[in-house]
Amino acid sequence: MMKKIAIVVIALSVSAAAHAADVELKTLPSYVQRLFVPVVPQEKNSVTIESLRFDEVLNVPPGFDVRVVNGGIVAYADHSDAAGYARVRAGNRELTLTLMSLVPSEQMRNGQLDGYRVGQYVQDAPEGFIRLSDRNSALFVSDHYRLRDFQCKLDGPAKFLVLRPEALLKLEILQHELLQHGVSFDRFTVMSGFRTPYYNSKIGNETSRSRHLYGDAMDIYVDANRDGKMDDLNRDGRIDTGDARYLLDLAERVDHSAEWGWLKGGAGVYHANAAHGPYLHVDARGYVARWGDLAPPARGASVTRAAR
Repeated sequence: MMKKIAIVVIALSVSAAAHAADVELKTLPSYVQRLFVPVVPQEKNSVTIESLRFDEVLNVPPGFDVRVVNGGIVAYADHSDAAGYARVRAGNRELTLTLMSLVPSEQMRNGQLDGYRVGQYVQDAPEGFIRLSDRNSALFVSDHYRLRDFQCKLDGPAKFLVLRPEALLKLEILQHELLQHGVSFDRFTVMSGFRTPYYNSKIGNETSRSRHLYGDAMDIYVDANRDGKMDDLNRDGRIDTGDARYLLDLAERVDHSAEWGWLKGGAGVYHANAAHGPYLHVDARGYVARWGDLAPPARGASVTRAAR
């Protein structure tokens, strides 16, 4: 029996053997046409969507074997540098699966992966890392976002990141909901996506359990006019924390909705400083957590403060 994990990241020590990655989603919005699928090489990886049955694999990129088994997808990768798009049919829908093979975290030595300084995970290392390259950095991992949008700002002789499908799905839902409220923009600006433990400590973040370390957290803002800062989302004539709270209210509705509550997570409101404008941290950790400049209080929801 395969060990089921939370999409990309599972509780493994870096010395443990690799296990398959199982993507398990409850549903997929009708407006979402692309799904990110991490694949552990030489393992049987699966994709299941509770409300949707897969019927047929239409095409597969080199380096992968993809099949339909009992209404789900089973994916294999030959090696840890394979990446590409597969097309599948599910009922009357055709979907694109962005397949990315992982470099198992067991290959880290002294906190480094092929010379890239990852650092030490205090508790559990991710199952594996995506090697960022010129070949895969521009690949779309969701309808509006590319792999490079979530890379760590730390450079090195090689570069790796971790990314979770739930976080991408939540980002697409938030963007869609914002568009329904009359805010037109191409995509969120992602200020910060994945961070290595080393880089997270280097920038002064004291927590060792930040969700950025596990690929399901993003610091975002809307910049439709591309001036490098948050837009006036609440239309009060100012660019300030109120615009980040506008995004927070949207995240609250998603986290507490009957349809998308299974994607609930953390959200933190940050005000502007000399280095950046206001923004919202959002993640899909599996439970509600709130912090930052939340006044006025957001809907009186039960709040847990936790690692950012």
